Amino acid sequence: MNRMLLTLTALLLPLAALHAETAAPQRPVKKLIEYGWDVPYPDQVRKEIGSMEKKPFDGIIFRLREWNHAFDPRPWDKASLKPQLDDLAAIDWKSFTDNFLCLYAANNWKMDWFDDEQWKNIEANLRLSAEAARIGRCVGLVFDPEPYGDNPWAYTGNKNRSFAEVEAQVRKRGEQFIEAIQSQLPEARVLTFFHQSLFDALLDMPDANERQLELSKQDWGLLSAFWNGALEAAAPGVRIIDGYEPAYYFTRREPFFRAYHLIRQRSLSLVPPELRAKHAVQFQAGMALYVNQVLALRQPPDKYLSTYLAPQERLRWFEHNVYHALAASDEYVWCYSERMNWWQGQIPDGAEAAVRSARKKIADGRPLGFDIAESIAEGQKKMNEAAKAATK
Repeated sequence: MNRMLLTLTALLLPLAALHAETAAPQRPVKKLIEYGWDVPYPDQVRKEIGSMEKKPFDGIIFRLREWNHAFDPRPWDKASLKPQLDDLAAIDWKSFTDNFLCLYAANNWKMDWFDDEQWKNIEANLRLSAEAARIGRCVGLVFDPEPYGDNPWAYTGNKNRSFAEVEAQVRKRGEQFIEAIQSQLPEARVLTFFHQSLFDALLDMPDANERQLELSKQDWGLLSAFWNGALEAAAPGVRIIDGYEPAYYFTRREPFFRAYHLIRQRSLSLVPPELRAKHAVQFQAGMALYVNQVLALRQPPDKYLSTYLAPQERLRWFEHNVYHALAASDEYVWCYSERMNWWQGQIPDGAEAAVRSARKKIADGRPLGFDIAESIAEGQKKMNEAAKAATK
């Protein structure tokens, strides 16, 4: 009998080891990343990281001074960047585990999708950006595609090239974009504020040709091709994250989960069939928070709902959004703010406590514990009444 037990044990042990090796991995821990008008440069982070890490975040979005535009066709000089690279190397990260360098998409130097010479410089600059992120032990780069200058994403109806031809070229540039980044960061996290989900109104069109026609008319129409190119060329360890900026304005729980479905499922209408399996593995749904929107910091105040809520109601709205953004994201939520500064203590009373409360509930697997529907409805009513009065 003992011999039989020993034999059975010998057979089962390799199976147990195999199961341990192939067991499903733990889902990612939810992470909250700070970004805003208080965005620091490397020297500030190096000097102040001890106090910065006392805030309730898992990381920050920061940027290089001057060299921070993805579509800058001017050659960057690494020697001029060296002081910032030295600062990056010297940052003593502890609790901020997930940090990102930021790149902007403004087309301030007349980037041409079809200019190969420009794109040689752009690729080199992107590699240098990724090298800086690697030196700073960042997990990746943030790409803000919003055109604060000339818009690179609009198809201008070029009579010499069809929309399909321009799309194909932009998709190629998306491949080059991600290849440059992963040359330095083979497991880069690339967080973008807008992705395919931006085209919500087009995604359910059953006719693909009609959908493409409508896409060609959009100010952001070429962005879809860019991200398809990036996905196609992404190395296995790379993750692309839709930060879903429209979540700024949510006032209920359900829209966060509708947004998740939009990002992960409905957006597949714009992802080529051959990339959908890769999309399922290497793409993540993120969420966004907008402090000013919910804590009555936007101007002019009479135009925004939070102005018509009591201070405690605003804080509950903020905690509500932090909680549900984290709950609905795959891994990352970014928290944006203006006219305040987390690092200099210039934050609304109670804001930090609201973040900590929401995060603790998520970490403990507890419900939020309250509903904001009534106060939001009452605030909306007051805002409508104020708007009516203003028109009389």
